[in-house]
Amino acid sequence: MFDSKFAINSFPKILAVAPTTIYLAIIATLIGFLVAVLIVIVRERQIKFLNPIVATLVSFIRGTPIIVQMYVVYYGLPQLLVTLKGMGFDTNPNGLSAMVIAISAYSLNASANISESIRSAYHSVDQRQYEAAISVGMKPIRSLTRIVIPQLIANFIPNFSNLFLDLIKDTALVYNIGIVEIMAKANIISSIGFKYIETYLDALIIYIVICWIFAAVFQVCEIIVRNHVFHAQEIV
Repeated sequence: MFDSKFAINSFPKILAVAPTTIYLAIIATLIGFLVAVLIVIVRERQIKFLNPIVATLVSFIRGTPIIVQMYVVYYGLPQLLVTLKGMGFDTNPNGLSAMVIAISAYSLNASANISESIRSAYHSVDQRQYEAAISVGMKPIRSLTRIVIPQLIANFIPNFSNLFLDLIKDTALVYNIGIVEIMAKANIISSIGFKYIETYLDALIIYIVICWIFAAVFQVCEIIVRNHVFHAQEIV
């Protein structure tokens, strides 16, 4: 039988670790975004030697489950630091926390997915607008900032929103390396009284609310940006 009292009592305990989930998702997304911009520059500029390496890395990350990537980083990063220490670098392989490893793995995952979203948004902008702006004497930088980038951002936000929400849900896997977030707390509490449906339902509700809030924020941002883009185009 469903124990509603147990579910109600467990809810605030699970909710208390929600900031860990949000923190991990936000930090990994921010770092991933910065790396993604570099990836896009390399791939769009077709930089020799770097482009095929980056393209292969992106393909590898997008083609493997995030839990596999997390384990590769979990076991591989300390060994890399040991190797660097043997080469004379001042590294401490024993000082890596589970959170640092999780952020590293999720940032790599986010960078690959975000880079493809940025490229998709960039190619969705009609390049003839940029060429037309150049032909009437507008400087390249101004053409990018006034015409291309605003439309790129407007097209990028929906995909970015989906990627961020997916990343929040994917953080449920980090309990495998010892981080207590929403799913880990639900497992811990449920194992005490062997009441799993109650705590998992609590976790489900918390995930839904968190994702709904961020989805609403991104939707508002998209509306604001699109209104700004259309207004700027009318002025131009």
